[in-house]
Amino acid sequence: MENIIPSSDLRNRYPEISRLSKETHIPFFITVNGRGDGVYLDLDTYNKMKEVYLLNLLAESEEDVKSGRVMSIEESFEKIRKELNLK
Repeated sequence: MENIIPSSDLRNRYPEISRLSKETHIPFFITVNGRGDGVYLDLDTYNKMKEVYLLNLLAESEEDVKSGRVMSIEESFEKIRKELNLK
């Protein structure tokens, strides 16, 4: 279930929205002038989402190592510098 609320509701009903978010772990999508602007999510759920994201990154990294898709630190930083146009 999605909860879509205007930003004024977040401002005016914050304690209620915070409590509901903590109890249900459902995000609140915030709108400004009828358009999506942001998301309010309780901290525990956010931290769990970060953990899942990091675990997925680790799994991808392990697969890269197993498949031989690796490079040295020097090569990695050189590639990053080029992509950021810092060279």
